[in-house]
Amino acid sequence: MAKVSMKLGFTFRVGDLQTNQYGRIDLSFDQIDTELPLEPQLKDSQNAAENIWKHLREMVDTRIEDMLDGDSSSNV
Repeated sequence: MAKVSMKLGFTFRVGDLQTNQYGRIDLSFDQIDTELPLEPQLKDSQNAAENIWKHLREMVDTRIEDMLDGDSSSNV
């Protein structure tokens, strides 16, 4: 039974271009069984991925705002 993984990443600029600050978010699906139908496997993961994305987005947004405001206590 072969298993595959898939990873999608997104790198984005934070703040002004001259600050050279970037963030990156990656989403990966691991252990996808090639002998089973793909759609049910992805559907089972979709809800968890959406909840994780929402949580991470809120956390990253807060950290970026703190960083741009010069708050050094918000190290990621």
